[in-house]
Amino acid sequence: MSSKEDSLNSSDHRHLISYPKYIRNVSVKCLQNIEDLKKSCDKLGVVFLDYSKVMKVDLILDDKIAKNQRLYFVKWQGHDNKYNSWEPASQLTDCVDLLSYYTSLKYPPSSLSEEMIFYFIKDIMTRKPRDILTIIKLCALIYGFDEEYISGLCLTFADLKTKLIKILDIPLNKLNKIGDKLLYLMKFSEKRKLVLSRLKEWEIEINADSSVYVKVENNVDLVGPPANFQFINNYISSYVDLTENPVVFCSCIDCYKNCDDCCSRNLDGRFAYNKKQRLQLPIGYPIYECNRLCKCDNSCINRVVQHGPKVKVAIFRTKNGCGWGLKTLELVQKGQFVLEYLGEIITSEHAEERGEVYDYLGRTYLFDMDFEKDCRYTVDSMLFGNASHFINHSCDPNLETYTVWINQQDPMLPRIAFFAKKKIIPDEELTFDYKMIDTRNKHGISVPEDERVPCKCNSKNCRKFLF
Repeated sequence: MSSKEDSLNSSDHRHLISYPKYIRNVSVKCLQNIEDLKKSCDKLGVVFLDYSKVMKVDLILDDKIAKNQRLYFVKWQGHDNKYNSWEPASQLTDCVDLLSYYTSLKYPPSSLSEEMIFYFIKDIMTRKPRDILTIIKLCALIYGFDEEYISGLCLTFADLKTKLIKILDIPLNKLNKIGDKLLYLMKFSEKRKLVLSRLKEWEIEINADSSVYVKVENNVDLVGPPANFQFINNYISSYVDLTENPVVFCSCIDCYKNCDDCCSRNLDGRFAYNKKQRLQLPIGYPIYECNRLCKCDNSCINRVVQHGPKVKVAIFRTKNGCGWGLKTLELVQKGQFVLEYLGEIITSEHAEERGEVYDYLGRTYLFDMDFEKDCRYTVDSMLFGNASHFINHSCDPNLETYTVWINQQDPMLPRIAFFAKKKIIPDEELTFDYKMIDTRNKHGISVPEDERVPCKCNSKNCRKFLF
């Protein structure tokens, strides 16, 4: 019970918090039903809070018979899926309509009722997160249009709601002519609710320590959050010493005016940014930013990547079969810093071993840190990374990668940053050229045609294969 205690607003709960000295730890027999648990609490002289009466049911996900009693697997409003629980019907007194709708979907009648239609329409109109995919599918089914056509109209949610309301005016006998398809869509909608709730939880989780909010969208299918992937805000490593000890620094007060004497010049490079902090270096040139030993302050023009990403982005489900992708939610100017490529730093030997596995899977998240050609280390973002993990390949990308040195000045350990190659409009997918090389190619072994990974970027200069 304590795991849900924070959400309670009952007077009993406030009373207990007001007098913490009266709270004590007690133990009761495990796996008791509600009534027996109440009796145990009475004997111990403690207050029993029945969460099924305080909390509201959000979703009914499943049901089963246990000990001659039907139980329902419930998701509670305002609570993560980890708090889902099995409850008897007697504890679900505040959701009669939901229970009736769930039963009708699991054991469908011979024809759809007005109550089922009304509940379905009302639910997708009012529920959050909004299920745009189901709404578009429903409009396509009812009005006889292709889903892509309706999606391409870019209708506002208010426009879509208007179309949904009009469905309620359609005679029931006419709707029942497509009853099987409507029933399928209703069941699809129930699956989408769970997917969207899990994606929302994941969105909140990955933004816990984020400097700029990362949105999560899936208006395509029933795929939930990726498993076994952890968001990080900096490089991690169990193999490489990542201690940062800069040895070259500047004494500039205004680094832009004194660019000829700044860090980049001291490291045989060129000053990277213009007055608007847009990149002004040709492709392939290194970026040397001011570091913690420099005399300039944090507003210095030569401090960009170290301040972290500022561009709002969204991890979204693509429609072209590329799985997840990343898009910008705002206008990005040419030369603007977008984000870094973060992950686990591993040695080239470990990268070779993992590369063979990733080649077999037909995907890779390995990025060699080979600015000096002699590659000792690689970034692997398969299990650990940031939003860049979801950037897809394109043979005509809108992002370019640059190696950046800040506080870590080991020439073998640069940071990897993405900058815009051109102006990128809101909702445009962010891409870069993977330039993938199969591990067999590195050893002079040709890759059989049927084992090559096809490219899906559809750009005019597409190379047809990733490797």
